[in-house]
Order: sequence, then structure tokens, then C-alpha cells
Amino acid sequence: MRATVLVTGALLATQAWAWPAIDKEFAAMDANHDGKVSSAEHAAGAKAMFDKMDANHDGKVTAAEMTAAHQAITGQAEKKSDMSAADKIKVADSNGDGILTADEHAKASASMFAKMDTNQ
Repeated sequence: MRATVLVTGALLATQAWAWPAIDKEFAAMDANHDGKVSSAEHAAGAKAMFDKMDANHDGKVTAAEMTAAHQAITGQAEKKSDMSAADKIKVADSNGDGILTADEHAKASASMFAKMDTNQ
């Protein structure tokens, strides 16, 4: 059975995208336009997000790259009340080097999807 989850704005916000971009990001992930995001669609969306953040295309995202991508996408700098890019990276940085690899991002995204897909 194909795992499917309806991703709400609040859940997408945990992926570091600002509120104004949520509808756009959801629509971009919902490739078949069925109003739901499957695990495959979520993985593809996570890869696209990582690729946008990886400005120098080295397969790694630094806090500076993440901050720049956030600003480019939202048109806004991070607010002091926002979680810093470095702290966002720490959540998924399995080897603790302060840099997010494509593999670390993919694994964290898959884990996040599993947590969101409460009805399996």
C-alpha cells in the first residue's frame, strides 16, 4: 500500500519554509495534484529543497547556504525568533560536523514523513 499523508501548513513550516510559501511548496510536492503528498512525492520535494539550498552543488549544505536559500525563496531574512540555520542543520546532522549532506537530509526527511503520516 502506498503511504500517503496530507501535509498541513504547520508541518511544512517545520521544513524551514516560511508561511507565505507553504501553499506553493505543498503544490510543488503534490505531483499528481490529488491533494495529498505521498512518501515518494515528499522525498522528491525534499531532494528539490536540498538542491535549492546547495548553492555550490557540492552535495553539502552549510548554514550560510541554508540562510541564503531561505532568503531567496521567501524574500525575507531569518527573524531572531526563527530557529537559526545552524540549529536546523543540527537536527539532521548525524555526524555532528555542522554541515548537512544530501544523505543526512534525505534520511531526516524520510523520518519526518513517517512522523507526519500518523495513519500509516
